[in-house]
Amino acid sequence: MTGRGSRNWPAHRHANRRQFFKLLAASPLLGLAASGLPASWQEALARESRRLPAGARSTIRRCADCGAEMGMPSMGAGGQGLQDPVLPPQNAQEDQLTGQIVETPDDAINVWDFERVAHANNLAQHWDYLHMGVDDYETRRANREGFQRLMLRPRRLGDEPATRLDMSVELFGRQWESPLFLCPVASLEAYHTQGESGAARAAQARGILQMQSHQSSQSYDDIAEARGEPHWFQIYTVPDWNVNQRVIDRVASAGCPALVWTIDLLGGSNRELQRRTLAGEGTDALVCQSCHNHRPDYQRPMRAGLEGPAGPRPPYTWDYVKRMKDASDMKLILKGIVTAEEAELAVEHGADGIFVSNHGGRAVNSLWSSIDALPEVVNAVRGRVPVFIDSGVRRGTDIFKALALGADAVGIGRPYVWGLNAFGEDGVDKVIQLMLNEFRIAMRQTRTSNVEQITSRFVREGKNPIMMRRNEFGFGL
Repeated sequence: MTGRGSRNWPAHRHANRRQFFKLLAASPLLGLAASGLPASWQEALARESRRLPAGARSTIRRCADCGAEMGMPSMGAGGQGLQDPVLPPQNAQEDQLTGQIVETPDDAINVWDFERVAHANNLAQHWDYLHMGVDDYETRRANREGFQRLMLRPRRLGDEPATRLDMSVELFGRQWESPLFLCPVASLEAYHTQGESGAARAAQARGILQMQSHQSSQSYDDIAEARGEPHWFQIYTVPDWNVNQRVIDRVASAGCPALVWTIDLLGGSNRELQRRTLAGEGTDALVCQSCHNHRPDYQRPMRAGLEGPAGPRPPYTWDYVKRMKDASDMKLILKGIVTAEEAELAVEHGADGIFVSNHGGRAVNSLWSSIDALPEVVNAVRGRVPVFIDSGVRRGTDIFKALALGADAVGIGRPYVWGLNAFGEDGVDKVIQLMLNEFRIAMRQTRTSNVEQITSRFVREGKNPIMMRRNEFGFGL
């Protein structure tokens, strides 16, 4: 797989290869030839380009999805682009952990290493779409702070510990290798040409669940083929019920076992970072992050030929939940539930699963974190249906903490996209591996040998004394 063998090369061979790509990256002819180079060459050139002095870097970048040239802002002192990235207002920034530039997936020691590479690789439009929160980033910040407030309570002595840890979970009669899953994220081909299929292969190899976004770059059938089996599908409903039914029928006929209905955007969202990006000089000609609107004929595969008339969002009512439930034999999971009373009603009205989520801090400002909302949702559900959670998960210890507070499965979004953007399928695989290794350590430190043993007795709320460093990229959110 890409990049795996480079560390075993003789030192001189590796150095010679580096020198070749260094010279090529500085060549004025690179912009003419870059699009025709193999993907591995383009990745190597991108790494060497980041090391060049500011004045030597090309200002031409290409969209990974459609190949269109995108003019990038000129580089300032120290190689930092004036618009790359467009960061949130100063009062929205905070001290964060910092990643490093790594050359292979195996060089990464945590998920933020992939974030650093993804930032360097990305067009401003793509990066800002992924990084974006809303307003003052209060909800995004709360997601990390919520996990950081929870401390582990380890067990040091006891019976002989199990020689093998069982991280498997059962969801709707299907056994998964671990409680970790990949959340639905839009337009993954904007971050790597492998797109959703690359993520699918990595997830399948690790035996974990994957949820496809309705806004995906690839069709359900293509992703399922890459994975070798059906996966779950996340849907955004539209005013025309006939359109919704046709989408549901399409994925149901392909064997989709579960439908994840996102319900947390009914009021819209104030995505200031997106607006800042579009207003930035050099970035407004081609609106790459908003689904390739510069291509008049472009339609996302799961919407192609199915678009209904424009209008307000469909009614988010309990009657509509029943309608969604009755539309197919698939399990129905409601994504965006963060209160006990709504969780109780959701179960009463037929929901097969509850997904505690604040859309990664992208829906509304001043919302409490998903991990803070989790206990009351779990208490309301009372084990009748599985409870899923995402938003702010960055460590294996976060997986442990969420399980301890009652979650059945724990999702990641941005981290695996960072890995995909940096190194394709291999990057996603490494992100999964790192987080599961951290999760395994947490289990051993608490002497838990299976997921069922992970309970609230192993966590407590307190002030995390973690020391953070300020950095200019906003890593750690």
